[in-house]
Amino acid sequence: ECDFGHIHVDFPSGRRLTAVLLVTWSHSHHCFAIALPSEKTEAILHGMTEAFAFFRAVPIEVWWDNPKTVAQSILIGRERLVHPRYQALASHYRFLPRFCMPARGNEKPHVENRVKRLQRRWATPVPRVADLSALNAYLRRCCEEELSRTVQRKEKSIGERFAEDRSGAAAHPPRGFEACVSRPGKVDKYQSIRHETNWYSVPREVAFRTVTVKAYVDRIEVVHLGKAVARHERCYGRHEQILDPLHYLPALARKPATLDHADLYRKWKLPAAFATLRDSLRSRHGDRRGDREYIRVLQVLGRHS
Repeated sequence: ECDFGHIHVDFPSGRRLTAVLLVTWSHSHHCFAIALPSEKTEAILHGMTEAFAFFRAVPIEVWWDNPKTVAQSILIGRERLVHPRYQALASHYRFLPRFCMPARGNEKPHVENRVKRLQRRWATPVPRVADLSALNAYLRRCCEEELSRTVQRKEKSIGERFAEDRSGAAAHPPRGFEACVSRPGKVDKYQSIRHETNWYSVPREVAFRTVTVKAYVDRIEVVHLGKAVARHERCYGRHEQILDPLHYLPALARKPATLDHADLYRKWKLPAAFATLRDSLRSRHGDRRGDREYIRVLQVLGRHS
């Protein structure tokens, strides 16, 4: 059974309401919890692949309510138009996707109780962590400690009952699943491609080309002719530009003045040795020629680290 719970977490930037995916075995009550930056389809795919790796087993059925990120349309009875990527996940791990009837969340009561336990036991007092990775390490420890607990009116511990669950489950497949959603898109004249409301830069050679945008929970990849040509950290803001200065270095030689006037370069965090080198070149050759020599050095970063 799967569902999202929400807890308040204190990060260095402040308190934030955080989504936590809970995956619970209905017989043993063994649970996996993972905090995610969103509840989008790619986040669900990532969370479930992490859950199956944690359990080292795959159940016969997986039950959800009817989130549109998983079930795009409710048809007749329990029939659903399943999101293609969730259907791919089910095919890869060979489980049957199941869904509750509308407004009948009580059909998966074990994970519903887990949501309450998450809030009352694992998030009270409010956890204080450095980042999502630290929060997930804490949640994983909580899940592991549960194995020794015995559920009320049960004779065996959760760990012992989970051994029974695993005996009737499928083995974890040797190959991983690519937990992303993808779509085609066309690069614009500014060497950027849009995903949701944000723009991500790509190299000059794929400007105006049709590419595939692959959205993972933590990154965006742009693929052209089967090769990843750009990778960016995923941005969850709105109407932002995520630009890599390396993608614009070929044009810098034609417009060297942008080195000091474009935010893209002024905010570029390079080792201190680069500033020292630029000062040395300018004092040796003059400002204009020195900058051109410095730009030639920067362009080497397109081929070498």
